[in-house]
Amino acid sequence: MLKAILICAAFLATASLAQAKDVSAQQVGVEYARENLENAEKQHKANLQQVADSEKQLAAAQKRLAETQKQLEENRQKSQASKKAVDEANVKFLKAQELLDRAWKE
Repeated sequence: MLKAILICAAFLATASLAQAKDVSAQQVGVEYARENLENAEKQHKANLQQVADSEKQLAAAQKRLAETQKQLEENRQKSQASKKAVDEANVKFLKAQELLDRAWKE
């Protein structure tokens, strides 16, 4: 009977040690998972910041593009107006030159 009690006590002690090792392993696993979660959250936060920064850069670039397109259109209109002025001035010059040539001939 004493032998049976000792065997039972040894078995319980072994089971307690096994459970303690199991709990310790689980604690390590939980700590490792928590560190992974923190790292993933930090990376996600950094990625969100990069997205926000990229969106700001894109908005600024789109604004500059719109301003450049407006300026381009204004310059095209000025160019068309100046081409018209050049053509009109050329016509007047040719008429004046023709009148001068006639005056010299007479």
